[in-house]
Amino acid sequence: MSGQTPPTLQKLARQTLLRDEALAISSLEELPAVVFPPLFQEAFAGRLNKLIKAMVAAWPFHDLPVGPLINMHNLETLQALLDGVDMRLTRKFHPWCLRTPLQTLSITHCLISQTDLDSFSCCHNLFKLKNLEIRGVTLFALDLMPLRGLLGKLAGTLESLDFQWCSMKDSQLIVLLPALSQCSQLNQINFYSNDFSMAILKDLLQHTANWSKMNVEQYPVPLECYDALGHVSRERFVELCQELMDTLRAKREPKSISFATNVCQNCGKTCVYGQGARLCSCLQ
Repeated sequence: MSGQTPPTLQKLARQTLLRDEALAISSLEELPAVVFPPLFQEAFAGRLNKLIKAMVAAWPFHDLPVGPLINMHNLETLQALLDGVDMRLTRKFHPWCLRTPLQTLSITHCLISQTDLDSFSCCHNLFKLKNLEIRGVTLFALDLMPLRGLLGKLAGTLESLDFQWCSMKDSQLIVLLPALSQCSQLNQINFYSNDFSMAILKDLLQHTANWSKMNVEQYPVPLECYDALGHVSRERFVELCQELMDTLRAKREPKSISFATNVCQNCGKTCVYGQGARLCSCLQ
């Protein structure tokens, strides 16, 4: 007698569908919602691009977190995903989905190329997004003009934006500034762990008068807070963060704002400046 646990009926059903892509696509409107996430993961693993496209169009939930799944070197799979988003909002493939367009898109901890970014940002039917998370995705070597175009289309709907751990530089934030300044519905933004100078951070804060609904905003400390070895200068940290606070308060009164350093190489903590200065163990 085998000691292996027999597959569940749901798993057997998924295996049957994955063996016959045409059958799987024709069955989507009848599938219970609970089947979608595991079937979607297995379709990604098997690069069943037609099924991926159809599943995105018929997706029964508000959120579609695809970041951990995407192999960004496989452009055919990425294109299938984007085609499915287009179908979701332009065809009567699944009426529940057309009434509830995609509100959250999360792309995290993966590699993307310029071609990937161009394809993603040109998907014009993403204009209903309320939450956009691009976290742990290295952007410093990329042209962000396509992303600026997307943010411009989301100016009236976007409520939260997360760019943490993206290794962005001054030149890239300059590209995004015109679109960011128009995002009047933003209530949460995160720029932690990017590499911005004092000048560009001040420029950003001076262009946020439209952010009247902002509740939580998180920024990296300016590069001028670090010495040549990457260590934080306590005096510069306090001085420059307070100057940035004053710059913002000249435009609007923040509700919850913080500036954070990178993780300390010695103690593994960060210094955070908000209502006051919270220093890492090494600087206390």
